[in-house]
Amino acid sequence: MIYFVAGGCSDCGRVREHNEDTFRIDSRRGLFVVADGMGGHASGEFASALAVKTVFKALLCDKGSAAPGPCNAETLQTAIELANSTIYQDAQVNPQRRGMGTTLTFMRWDRCQLYFGHVGDSRAYRLRGHELLQLTRDHTWVDMQVRAGMLSQQEAEQARMRHVLVKSLGTETGVEPDIVPVDVQTNDRFLLCSDGLSNLVDHKDLQAILMGNGTPAAISRHLVEKANAVGGQDNITAVVIDCYDNKWQAVLKSAINRIWR
Repeated sequence: MIYFVAGGCSDCGRVREHNEDTFRIDSRRGLFVVADGMGGHASGEFASALAVKTVFKALLCDKGSAAPGPCNAETLQTAIELANSTIYQDAQVNPQRRGMGTTLTFMRWDRCQLYFGHVGDSRAYRLRGHELLQLTRDHTWVDMQVRAGMLSQQEAEQARMRHVLVKSLGTETGVEPDIVPVDVQTNDRFLLCSDGLSNLVDHKDLQAILMGNGTPAAISRHLVEKANAVGGQDNITAVVIDCYDNKWQAVLKSAINRIWR
């Protein structure tokens, strides 16, 4: 059995006047979600919040329910497709929100298996020991060209279209999400983040901060502060999740974590 202690931080950054990111954490029932809205001000914020709300409702059934729904690749894909259609249909009947969309990255645990669901360019990472591994691939035009061998990684970092998404929620009638099963061990540390963090804080700095001894709440705040220190050009969201196999150790760590929120 794995127990989770998590903390999150979100900030509008140094350039934007409005935060269109949304995150939500339920450590007890094992669901953690980050969404990065787009479409301008209220529309982007609405899209990301609607995506998070729909995924929680689909996967945990009822708010406050002690018994989460079944967890497998099919139910996760269905939840993402439901979030996509909910946002798309809302935009069709509300012209002021037409064109809105969002990325979505979530981590879901169900007793014996950990999954990640993903659409867009928000990211998930796993720190195990000293190794930081990116678990998701960016659904961007540039990343697609790199994987096809048409661009080098160096060329991709300078490309004008490096932020153009080829997949997002709510912008088309259908979506093909990535559902990724991942193994988990005690003392693993996971990160979910919007591109406002991963575009500004490089892999080496992410690794160094995540290897710190702070609580998830303190580490997530440190990550956001680092992104702001190097420009804060976009909304920034970080959710950090620690894994334990001892229930009482997790309870103690959770109590300490709450002090640092």
